[in-house]
Amino acid sequence: MFCRKRTIKKSIFFAILFISMKMTGCDNILTMEPHNAISSTQYFKNGNEVDQAVIGIYAKLQDMYNNQYIFTEVRSDNTINQFNDANRGPHPIWLIDEFTNTPSNVYMEPYWQDIYQGIQRANTVLNNIGDVQFENSDLKDQLTGEAKFLRAFYYFDLVRLFGDVPLVLDQIKSPDAAFASLDSRTDVEKVYQQIIKDVKDAAGLLPQTYSSSNKGRATEGAARTLLSVIYLTRKNYSEARNELENVKNLGYALLPNYADLFNPDNKYNQEAIFDVSYAELESNLGLGSTFIYDFAPHNSGSEVTGDNAHNPTGLNIPTESILQSYENGDNRKNASIGYYINPDNTQYGIAIGDTIPYVKKFVHPHSVRGVTNDNWPVYRYAQVLLMLSETINEMDGPTSEAYSYINQVRQRAGLGPLPSGLSQSQFRDAVYHEERVELAFENHRWFSLLRTGRAKNVMTEHAKEVKDLQPHLVNPVYEIEDYKLLYPIPARELTLNPDLKQNPGY
Repeated sequence: MFCRKRTIKKSIFFAILFISMKMTGCDNILTMEPHNAISSTQYFKNGNEVDQAVIGIYAKLQDMYNNQYIFTEVRSDNTINQFNDANRGPHPIWLIDEFTNTPSNVYMEPYWQDIYQGIQRANTVLNNIGDVQFENSDLKDQLTGEAKFLRAFYYFDLVRLFGDVPLVLDQIKSPDAAFASLDSRTDVEKVYQQIIKDVKDAAGLLPQTYSSSNKGRATEGAARTLLSVIYLTRKNYSEARNELENVKNLGYALLPNYADLFNPDNKYNQEAIFDVSYAELESNLGLGSTFIYDFAPHNSGSEVTGDNAHNPTGLNIPTESILQSYENGDNRKNASIGYYINPDNTQYGIAIGDTIPYVKKFVHPHSVRGVTNDNWPVYRYAQVLLMLSETINEMDGPTSEAYSYINQVRQRAGLGPLPSGLSQSQFRDAVYHEERVELAFENHRWFSLLRTGRAKNVMTEHAKEVKDLQPHLVNPVYEIEDYKLLYPIPARELTLNPDLKQNPGY
């Protein structure tokens, strides 16, 4: 997503596309046409209006990423929640962390709805754009490409986290249509077929770059990187390599200084391929990010955030495991992890003596209290280089080319090259390690564990470590069973749609 002078406030986003995935209505009570919303049949008259509707698709990324770390980092061995004994009941995020969440967990339904609302907005654009007269055909192609990219992006998260999901490809225009489209789940393979089709279409329609006022929109590079991750997830290494080579030739480069990647003053830099954008605006607090407040230790007050009016919550604390994963001299550790030191910290199981670590990547000075200007990095060039190393190793073993890509990432981190002569298995493990520390706290860890088949074993070891550190935990916490590698379908969806079946085990 992107922010610019003419960016429309969220209230307008919602007015443009007011039809949600689920609607309730009554035939007799209200017959007057509403005047505070614009229906899609009235709205799409020119290219500018389609453009604003596409911005509405991006807007849901903010809602999605406000909570995605819960499902992809806290769920993994990278982070953990800070226990707060002042909270007398089990926090719903704790339950996700501990693998004891149920379909009724209060974070499940909003996350599911945010994604499907993004899909609905994409479908609305794609269903209407063909009837709009454009003065510039390139703009029509671009907007079509953006809508297809975003629809695929949303579905890719759904299918990895929930498995079979309802595949909705048309705008929902009535309550009956909403229920009809969501009453059954589509096989994972068919969902992937649609995702790949959308992303391929998008890659052929999107530009390589934008003007400064449009920075943050999806580009050809973003589409091809997404396609690479999809192919890698499906172990189609040849296709993944082809797409990664395409991205490599688009002009991206590593920034010399790792910490600069996350500085809000350095947005949309030469390494950034796709970000979820946030804006620190006094006039619209809803466009800002709050990661610093979510991640700082809950007892740190204003010492990390610099704001004594908004208490942090400690919901995404680095684990001992990730702390020990950094090699000596790795400058990414200091850029990624900060330390809150206080004698009272000894009461917390996650503390190391008097010290609690916290995610530092999103800690920057900000002028608007309660929100920050930090973007969330989704894809960046270092990830492309690591994926190239992985795909080449899987196809041909650890060739000199595979070494060259991973060593570029290591060199930027202040580390020496990998030792020569590694076996294919040893090199694979080295790439997995590098991916973990390079992309730490950027919502990739759980997906990586799933796609590489390591989730159950890694999380079983993580469970032992956590239980040793936090004696307040009692069984059945951290019982890592196969069915828990997928999240449950939210309970409300099953209540509204009795034909929608739950994932086994829940």
